[in-house]
Amino acid sequence: SADHRNGTQAANGKASAAGSAYSIDLNTFQTRLKAFYSHWDDRRTDLWGSSDAIAVACPPPSEDLRYLKSTALFLWLLGFEFPETIMVFTKKQIHVLCSQKKASILESVKKPARESVGVEIILHVKPKNDDGASSMDAIIRAIRAQSKSDGHDSSTVGHIAREEPEGRLLDLWAEKLKNSKFRLSDVANGFSALFAAKSNEEITYIKRAAYLTGSVMKNFVVTKLENVIDEEKKILHSTLMEETEKVILDPAKVNCKLKADNVDICYPPIFQSGGKFDLRPSAVSNDEALYYDSASVIICAVGARYKSYCSNIARTFLIDADPIQSKAYEVLLKAQEAVIGSLKPGNKLSAAYLAAVSVVEKDAPDMVSCLTKSAGTGIGIEFRESGLNINAKNDQIVKEGMVFNVSLGFQNLHCENSKSKNKVFSLLLADTIIINKDKTDVVTSIGSKALKDVAYSFNEDEEEEKPTSKAVPSGAEPLM
Repeated sequence: SADHRNGTQAANGKASAAGSAYSIDLNTFQTRLKAFYSHWDDRRTDLWGSSDAIAVACPPPSEDLRYLKSTALFLWLLGFEFPETIMVFTKKQIHVLCSQKKASILESVKKPARESVGVEIILHVKPKNDDGASSMDAIIRAIRAQSKSDGHDSSTVGHIAREEPEGRLLDLWAEKLKNSKFRLSDVANGFSALFAAKSNEEITYIKRAAYLTGSVMKNFVVTKLENVIDEEKKILHSTLMEETEKVILDPAKVNCKLKADNVDICYPPIFQSGGKFDLRPSAVSNDEALYYDSASVIICAVGARYKSYCSNIARTFLIDADPIQSKAYEVLLKAQEAVIGSLKPGNKLSAAYLAAVSVVEKDAPDMVSCLTKSAGTGIGIEFRESGLNINAKNDQIVKEGMVFNVSLGFQNLHCENSKSKNKVFSLLLADTIIINKDKTDVVTSIGSKALKDVAYSFNEDEEEEKPTSKAVPSGAEPLM
């Protein structure tokens, strides 16, 4: 099918696709192709592995949610995923090996490529039952010829080393590259740097994704949890996940005027309670019932995509909190705000993480060992831009236009209170933030995280039969 699970159409549609559904935005293509070539030129030795050519291969469509740099490049450059397509960039040519349908879509970019960077696009059409070997040989010969004309004896080909080949086409290509005697170098860092600073259009998409993410948290998740707890209903974490996913995919349900066709989930929504906590985005909502007895903690994380751009929010709710839980939450909130406050153009990512550590060292030294080892990563077409990991070791510099998922937590804190089902609890807070020249924009701030708005008291008074909620989350918090 033409629709790929990962949020954006894959360009392998109907025969009419070239004219209608898959028209490539030529202005964006020109701007980005130019940006790519000049970045490769400027940073060839340090980020692009001294490569003479760069080969990117997209796997067949998959039902799994996954993030690949190859897919990200096609989305960034062309606006669509191109499954089972191989693209090789050299200084003078771009070779594309793909099906006839995809080739007809790519005809439109030949002229813009010539005009913007003086590069000729050569389309190698792979017939249905052909293995593509002869086209691959032709591409490899072209790489050699290009290197020779540049006066190099041997060729260095950049590729994305972490992506294992999938499917027959990519397997054969990987084998041919290996046997070609080219020096292969990993160019993942080059792509990370290329994607890091977002254009205005990309920032608009992220803001829309974040608006949906925040609205789902505030107008659906919080309301749902309050209702379940207030009426003492039984509901499974996995059911909450399914219901929340349906709402993300139908933005009208939370009064978001975004077309359902343009949105998707970044990952299945995460609901955790009852002492079993995993703070990674790969965590799964299990089939156990939501636990909301006294001194319990509920962690919720939601991520929505708009036109392939990701956003993320995570909130922790405290039910009849033990004093140590309230204290830990306030420290975490202060630490997360310290990270956000440190992410300014010119600062190092490591400094932002260390800002969180120093808050915890000062306010709750016994909790330092439980702090997550990262305060999040860059976010964009990829949910995790791993080159922009906010940790103690990453000395990358924050730049205007970067976007981060600032995600900080305490893993496995101990609560010796006898009321609690579990002596162990975790806390998590995450927000999507955009780096502007003079201020940092927290685009998921619609979901309040002030202690008074996430701490609920359902303790029954003697005169009252029904639990009452002392703290009902109110409106949006002010932007920091």
